[in-house]
Amino acid sequence: MPIFSRLWKSDWHLSVLLGLLLLVVFIIYPIGGYGPLAAAVRQFFLSLILISGAVLVARTRKTLGVVGALALVTAAVGWARLSTTDQWVSVLSVLMWVVFLVLLAVAILFRVFEEGEINVHRIQGAVAVYLLLGVIWAGCYRLVVEADPTAFNFPSVTDEGSLMSKLVYFSFVTLTTVGYGDITAVDTGARSLAMLEALTGQLFPAVLIARLVSMEVSHRMEK
Repeated sequence: MPIFSRLWKSDWHLSVLLGLLLLVVFIIYPIGGYGPLAAAVRQFFLSLILISGAVLVARTRKTLGVVGALALVTAAVGWARLSTTDQWVSVLSVLMWVVFLVLLAVAILFRVFEEGEINVHRIQGAVAVYLLLGVIWAGCYRLVVEADPTAFNFPSVTDEGSLMSKLVYFSFVTLTTVGYGDITAVDTGARSLAMLEALTGQLFPAVLIARLVSMEVSHRMEK
């Protein structure tokens, strides 16, 4: 138990997770439409995020067992998804991935906002949460597409990797409120999600910066 407690209190693992997310979002997902090999590479790095996220969340051995089991099942379903076209496997994989990332984002925020000095690792953890938000919404859009393939107006896709590449792109364009307009939400549910993501993209950085500044000022006054 002391090992997990010390790991939770350390901050370097936030930087490791940020590095994995940057690699997945800006390199792995964009090449998602380049065949089975690219899909396997994508799943490999997603599995690394699951494993590192499970270790990050764990404060005790019991927590590690529960979260680790969820991470392993999520990774296993993700790998199984590569070798089958069953709709339920695709839906289950995306749903489990979204649930795990939400738990991971909440755990990171708890770590970022704990008492103590605001260092570079904590700031990187906050950036990691912002990236997680974009990936989480992309997963939600994927579930919408599963229910209604015409929910978004974009060029036809050839495989799952190409679809997720476009949805991740649309998600981050919406999160940052850039709105190029090359991909648009047509379905009512997709539009509602897009509006909610755009609102989150505006509020999250403002609230985050205000909170971190107040914590740093309070920490310096206590010295």
